[in-house]
Amino acid sequence: MINISEATAIGLHVAIYIANRKGQIVPLKEMANVFSVSENHLSKVLQRLVKSGIISSVKGPKGGFSIIDGKENSTLMDIYESIEGEYIQKDCLFASRHFTSCCCIMKPLISSINNTFEDFMNNNHINDLKL
Repeated sequence: MINISEATAIGLHVAIYIANRKGQIVPLKEMANVFSVSENHLSKVLQRLVKSGIISSVKGPKGGFSIIDGKENSTLMDIYESIEGEYIQKDCLFASRHFTSCCCIMKPLISSINNTFEDFMNNNHINDLKL
């Protein structure tokens, strides 16, 4: 099943926000206000995006974050995996390995949801979406 943490939801939104302002340095405080999230939590999310090479950070009083050239074409899945790690499809809500490999009663539904999610995340780029 799909796992989207609050950190990932924030990461997706701020990546789009920053990509929409290509060529600008976007301050942490501005994004924290726009998305009504704590600066500390946002800072941790942004550092994951920096570490993954999608955005860069600029220190100092006029500092903030900007999209790295060429990374505005990153997919939503790129952002998701920067925060959550590699996306691994789970086909059953039941945790037992015995049931997940053969006979989960919800497998057709969950597989359909997973396929829709993967399609959306892999076919939408952060520069295509507007906030």
